[in-house]
Formats: sequence, structure tokens, C-alpha cells
Amino acid sequence: MTADRVRAALAGAALALAGAAAAEDDYGGLPEGEGREWVYFSCQHCHSLRTVTNQRFSRRVWDEVLDWMVEEQGMVPLDPEIRAEILDYLAEALGAEG
Repeated sequence: MTADRVRAALAGAALALAGAAAAEDDYGGLPEGEGREWVYFSCQHCHSLRTVTNQRFSRRVWDEVLDWMVEEQGMVPLDPEIRAEILDYLAEALGAEG
């Protein structure tokens, strides 16, 4: 392989990696998964997404957190289907380890 081809291959790989990193950054560092968009658009209105990504809760605890935010923090109640998708995402992508 010539030096030009090696440089082109390395440049292509760098662009692919940068694109993958940018895609994650578009959602505030939230891992990919079904429901990520709902979490992104629902949570960042009131607090940093880091507040979400730093947690590792079970689905049950995430559900309690959503109840608390509605009851104590003035969060608008979510449509039940959207809430279920958010809880599924949080439990899978940011669930309790272990």
C-alpha cells in the first residue's frame, strides 16, 4: 500500500470515529438506544444531562425519581407511553450495575 493510500485510510478512519463521537455528543453524552431522544428532550429543560448520566438506578427507582420530579419539582406529567419508553431506556442504558 502506498503512503498516500495509508494516509487516506487513516483519514477515513479518523472521520468515522469523529462522526460516531459527534453523534453521541448530539445527545449530551447519552448512550444510544430507543428512548434516548425522549430522555434528551424531556430532561435537559430542568437540569444537566450529566445529572442523568451519572446515575445508575433500577427501573423501579427511575420510576420513583420521575414521580418525585412531578410531585415535588413541578415536572409536567409524561404521557404513559412516553414515560414507559423513557423508563425502559433509563433502565437499560443507565440502569443499576450488577
